[in-house]
Amino acid sequence: AAANAAANNNALQSQIYNSNKALITPYVDRGNTAADALQGFLGLGGDPAKTQAAFQNYLNSTGYQFEKTQGLDAVNQSAASHGLYNSGAALKALDTYGTGLADTYGQQYVDNLNTVANRGVNAAGTLTGAGQTYANQVGSNNAGAANVAANAGLAAANQTTGLIGNALSAFGNFRGQSSYSGGGNAFASGTGGGGDIPRSGG
Repeated sequence: AAANAAANNNALQSQIYNSNKALITPYVDRGNTAADALQGFLGLGGDPAKTQAAFQNYLNSTGYQFEKTQGLDAVNQSAASHGLYNSGAALKALDTYGTGLADTYGQQYVDNLNTVANRGVNAAGTLTGAGQTYANQVGSNNAGAANVAANAGLAAANQTTGLIGNALSAFGNFRGQSSYSGGGNAFASGTGGGGDIPRSGG
């Protein structure tokens, strides 16, 4: 019964853990993806292809290209309307605008990746905790079943030892009685051999 209860409890714990794992794993995976993208964007890891891919993702995923186009068009129109389209001031304004925009969106992109990566780290920690809880509970279930089995074994052994002791005690008593009866038999044997028993009227 204890073994069956432990097995049922273990199955339930396994079901709960697998359910939690299924819910948490996507966040872990997304966190890993974000961490890889962040590493590539920052030029870490020594893989130029990943760095280029991360940079292109940055350009395409944050609205940077749209706002850049809108802003440059506005600067160009303003410069053209004042006859300054090819002037140094217009070029400087374009450069300043592009640099500021890149800085703003670059930091925003890094922050977004950090947020997703940290969410993955937290999810991994949660999954690790769930795994530890699962392991502890299963270990407790199995230990409980083993203790019950061990106690049952000890109880059976004690009972058997008690029965053996009682049997030996009974045998000892029986043997003692047999020895006493044996003396009587010897006496009877003696009387049968020589007529030592006094006879009445003789």
